[in-house]
Amino acid sequence: MTPKAIFAGLTLLAAVAAPFLVGPYAQYILAMAAIYGFVGLGMYVLLGLGGQISLGHAAFWALGAYGSAVLTVRFGVPFPLAVIGGAVIAGVFGAIAAMPALRVQGHYLAIATLGLAIVVQQVLFQWDSVTGGRQGMLVPRPSLFGYEIDDDGHYYLIILACLLVAIWLVRNFQKSFLGISLKALRSSPIAAQAAGVGRAYHLIVAFVVSAALTGVSGAFYGALLGQLSTDSFTLLVSLDFLTMAVIGGLGSIGGALVGGIFYAVAPEILRDFQQAQQVIYGLLLIACMRLLPGGLASLPHAVATLFSSRRKSPPENNSSVELEKLSEVGK
Repeated sequence: MTPKAIFAGLTLLAAVAAPFLVGPYAQYILAMAAIYGFVGLGMYVLLGLGGQISLGHAAFWALGAYGSAVLTVRFGVPFPLAVIGGAVIAGVFGAIAAMPALRVQGHYLAIATLGLAIVVQQVLFQWDSVTGGRQGMLVPRPSLFGYEIDDDGHYYLIILACLLVAIWLVRNFQKSFLGISLKALRSSPIAAQAAGVGRAYHLIVAFVVSAALTGVSGAFYGALLGQLSTDSFTLLVSLDFLTMAVIGGLGSIGGALVGGIFYAVAPEILRDFQQAQQVIYGLLLIACMRLLPGGLASLPHAVATLFSSRRKSPPENNSSVELEKLSEVGK
């Protein structure tokens, strides 16, 4: 077995054993880390593979959360199907958000997706008859095969199982023709299109997949929290998702998962600095971009490279020292 396979196996074993070793609140943090893992995977598909910046992922998160909750509460749809429904709703709006990407890129695309996030939040806030508007919406605990999952540790294991499936799907996606074509478009759009890669189709697919993954995250989030409010899906959340992706690492699936863990754990570590949390996030973002362009996921490789370069450095040239010694002996 390769070292990467051994590390992945040990990590999975630790993730499965974790809820049995900690208390209820830590189990909630674990569930949030797994939920943010879906968002990280979505950001990896769109930003890491496709090279497209989005400030509208809070909208996809909200659509997945409210879509799943409405299907469950208003229509009595079973929770697993409601999660899929939330992902489909978010994916449809992801296709809509991809339309500006066919004409604009970079900062202009970010502004366009920002507009979508603002519109979605306001619609959810004003649509009292469906979403509860200002008062929010109560979401029942999820049930699976007639069994109500009222324990956060058990719920975390279900989310973790779904996250593993999502990781497998994204891993296969990045190795497929679609994933390779997205990388080509990110590296050189003109060369990729000259080689026959359709930019419009591939960008729409990237937005849909990214939004659907974020929608799944929102569906799990609503059921865990028990109550939804539009205050949980603001522009600041979209910026936090972008920060999470960069700090974790845009170049790998592992970076997406590390970013999710960071985003779940960092507020607990910085609880005493509540007024300055966003400032600290900004400083960490600058530090990562300057010192760790590959994000926290690249830290082990960076440390190993540093030690190996020191180990392979050539020995000092002691010839001048020896000459000085010989001259002293001659005197």
